[in-house]
Amino acid sequence: MKKILSCLKSKSVGCLSDDAFTLIEVLISFSIFTTIIFFMTPVFQIILNNKDTEATLQAMEWDVFSSQVKKEVRLSTRAEVNSNLLILTKDTETIQYEMYGSSLRRRVNSTGHEILLQNVSQYSFAILNNAVKIDVTDLWGRKYSVIAFSMVNWQPLP
Repeated sequence: MKKILSCLKSKSVGCLSDDAFTLIEVLISFSIFTTIIFFMTPVFQIILNNKDTEATLQAMEWDVFSSQVKKEVRLSTRAEVNSNLLILTKDTETIQYEMYGSSLRRRVNSTGHEILLQNVSQYSFAILNNAVKIDVTDLWGRKYSVIAFSMVNWQPLP
């Protein structure tokens, strides 16, 4: 108590309390806070824009898939749809397109496992006059469709 009274009477620096914030401490705290806020803004933008990125990737994946299917159908000698399977015959190879989980996969001669399209919720194959129509709906509800024409006249199945 005596020390407090003596500090009140004298205005020396040695009597100042260490409990108060100084201006330098406040500025350092404020700079750390603004740095954290500065780096958090882009992180939130990345998180919120993640759906747009997935949609763009799905569209690019669809373009690659449709190009590959068009090329394969163009060179195939026969096509058939059998219990949700698209079966293309090309020389001595039998190429199957089928659903595997939430992906569309390709198999050659009933072997292999090549994922062509991911995040698929529904699909359908249809044989048109010398063409194959593929309709796909992804997990986000977007619909895609492609018609691939053959260069070879397909023989009707006996």
